[in-house]
Amino acid sequence: MSENQLSPDFVPEEYRTPYDIIELPSQGILYKNKVKSVKVEYLTAMDESILTSPNISSGGKIIDVLLKRKVKDLGFNVEDLLVGDRTALMVYLRVTAFGEEYNQLVFNPNSGQYEDGIINLSTLSQKKLVIKSDEDGEFDFVLPKTGKKVTFKLLTGKDEEIIDLREKEDSKRNADGVSNKIIFTLEQHIKSIDGERDKIKISNIVKKLPIIDSRSLRKYIDEITPGLNFKTTARTQGGESLDTFLRFNSTFFWPEL
Repeated sequence: MSENQLSPDFVPEEYRTPYDIIELPSQGILYKNKVKSVKVEYLTAMDESILTSPNISSGGKIIDVLLKRKVKDLGFNVEDLLVGDRTALMVYLRVTAFGEEYNQLVFNPNSGQYEDGIINLSTLSQKKLVIKSDEDGEFDFVLPKTGKKVTFKLLTGKDEEIIDLREKEDSKRNADGVSNKIIFTLEQHIKSIDGERDKIKISNIVKKLPIIDSRSLRKYIDEITPGLNFKTTARTQGGESLDTFLRFNSTFFWPEL
């Protein structure tokens, strides 16, 4: 073995990046290699340049860039991770960079005002995948109003990217400013309706679904999607504990903003 091919066991400890083994909320059930947990390295000083790079953060590329650098031994592209697994890994990385406390404005029903609150990210519980899919990784749902049988898949990072691109292109054509993201998201989820798998026909059906069917399907998908439970509590400066939801958005990695 040459000097440039040293085993990690021979690398001095001071040059090793700390890491943990993180369990995936999906438990790997929908992945071909069935990977249940992955090695994830801490964010380091070298990664800080990514967090402060405008062309990465403003373009929405930061999640893929960080996961590609930090997730090891996954066995497939990070873009193919389920959205909930990606979110869980990003929360873990945020904790390694800035600690467990996350500042967020929370509504205080006692005062009727928003106040500064602190959420402990380490207390967020995981939502496991408990509903079994078929052999193709698809789930069934019967729409309550029309009675149509829908099969759908859970979204990956690649699916989210497709939805975002469609939304951007659509916004250029729509002068009225109406967003069709709900339609695009349903179309990306749904694999068949009453056995029909033609994407154009599915699109036409989706656009004419009664609202009760659309909302019911989206609610069910949200319920079974593995990930983190963002329902949590926040501590205010006055010492109160308030029920709230963690807002996972573009400022998640910039606690000073």
